[in-house]
Amino acid sequence: MVDAKTKVSKATIRRIPLYYRAAQQMQQQGVRRVRSDKLAEMIHIPSATIRRDFSSFGELGKSGYGYSVATLVAEFGKLLEVQSAEEIALIGVGGLGAALVENNFRRNPDLKIVVAFDQDPAKIGTVIAGVPVYAFAEFKAHLPHGVQTAIVAVPSAAQPEVVPVLEAAGINAIMTFAPQPVACQPTTTIRYIDLTSELQSLLFVAHQKHKG
Repeated sequence: MVDAKTKVSKATIRRIPLYYRAAQQMQQQGVRRVRSDKLAEMIHIPSATIRRDFSSFGELGKSGYGYSVATLVAEFGKLLEVQSAEEIALIGVGGLGAALVENNFRRNPDLKIVVAFDQDPAKIGTVIAGVPVYAFAEFKAHLPHGVQTAIVAVPSAAQPEVVPVLEAAGINAIMTFAPQPVACQPTTTIRYIDLTSELQSLLFVAHQKHKG
């Protein structure tokens, strides 16, 4: 329902996966319609924010009547392009990287890490949870055909050397846990995940609630 020309805020875009997952869960439970206040209780997002977000995507529901769960699943599924599976390459299989491979998006079968890379000789040639680990020096040679998305779980200092290699191999979507911005091509989309900042924001909100 969202028009290609419609401007959607980055904050709203980040919440779409939460809405989609909640709608899927309700659909599996046989729920056919949900009000914003009930959805707010499920995902801990204010109902006013939910209504404002949903208004960005056209007529998803009516005030006082709620939203069709089937419509939410269908529309947010289209926005997230879950009709086709997304295969992902992982760079760095240290503690965080190994945990990502072990979990491998079990709650979303449309996302899957299919190959991993590292520089540690002890890890190269191993298989973690069914995912083979290759030498990063041979990234392009072992990158499966069609994979354009990568997760980077390496130290910030190594990131400037990693990103150009990914781009040269055809990767155009990167999620990195090294929060320091890095130069990239205009056609590359990078999302920086700063766990320290996220935790500090969480604690700030929690402390404000207790003060209130």
